[in-house]
Amino acid sequence: MNGERFEEARQSEADYHQRFYENNDLFEKGTWMSEPGPVVMEMLERLLLHQEDLAVLDLGCGVGRNTIPVAERLKGSLSRVKGVDLLDDAVEKLRKNAEEFGVATLIDAEAADVGQYPIPEGFYDYILACSCLEHTSSREALKRTLAAMKAGTKLGGIHCITMSTDVEEVDRETGQAGKGLIELNIPQSEAMDLLDRTYAEWNVLMKQTVPQSIPEEKDGRSIDFRCNLITYVAQKIK
Repeated sequence: MNGERFEEARQSEADYHQRFYENNDLFEKGTWMSEPGPVVMEMLERLLLHQEDLAVLDLGCGVGRNTIPVAERLKGSLSRVKGVDLLDDAVEKLRKNAEEFGVATLIDAEAADVGQYPIPEGFYDYILACSCLEHTSSREALKRTLAAMKAGTKLGGIHCITMSTDVEEVDRETGQAGKGLIELNIPQSEAMDLLDRTYAEWNVLMKQTVPQSIPEEKDGRSIDFRCNLITYVAQKIK
């Protein structure tokens, strides 16, 4: 994707999420943020079998769909949860949600480009990248981000990744389908191959791909956002 097309895609995605967060509350029924990702909470419980104080990083956290429930589960411990998102308004809403749900003392929120975010080496027990990596700027940026995530993880730590691939947009009025305007739109097979190579020395706990269709209002159109959604979970064993 050339620079101009990338900027168009990034602005389109930013505008969509900005409007969505303005018009919908966290955990609102009928929306894609009505509840945390089940696998996110399942893997959190797996980590809690062995320790109670965790360092958690939520990349592409938004207003806290996963960040808030993770922090709620960790209340009463010395855990810390770091939320990082590109949008200043999302980060501000995350801070307000953290106050509302009584977990502000556990959560740090920061506005930053995930593809350039510096992750301290060997620092985190759990890193989430849910619907996040497809918003990196290029294949090389994706590889760098994965490498930084790996380097930033303690022995026994877990990565929980969901990623939209083969993205297309279907106009709900005309039925016309076109390639989705998203920063990094790559085939499912390519993304899965990259993840398999990246985590070759880790214990892969889950990998699956399911088709997904989400109704959206984007760029003044009613569309179905369709993709093959990868879920990939791996644990550092050496």
